Amino acid sequence: MPNNGHGTAALVLGIIGLVLFASIVLGIVLGVLAIIFGVLGRSRAKSGEATNGGSALAGVILGAVAVVVSVVMIFVYIATGDDGSDGDDDPGYADVSAAKVLSPADISR
Repeated sequence: MPNNGHGTAALVLGIIGLVLFASIVLGIVLGVLAIIFGVLGRSRAKSGEATNGGSALAGVILGAVAVVVSVVMIFVYIATGDDGSDGDDDPGYADVSAAKVLSPADISR
């Protein structure tokens, strides 16, 4: 009976890592795990212990793409200056904390 677990795990982790690349950490971690399992799966396929060498190779490729795209996202976040703030430091935003809220009675006067 072939031992196809590593190749299948690599493929699944590679797909999930590629889908979740924008979270950066998950993209990198799952991508690296996909590469590791894919290499193990490929070695088992070469030795005849497994029959899904193609799935293992696809897992390695998808894992590598997930890692590369996640690293690119790090640079994109740095370049755009996305620090998680809601834009309060931008002078173009109005200060709504000091604004008076009008009631219907104020409007009818």
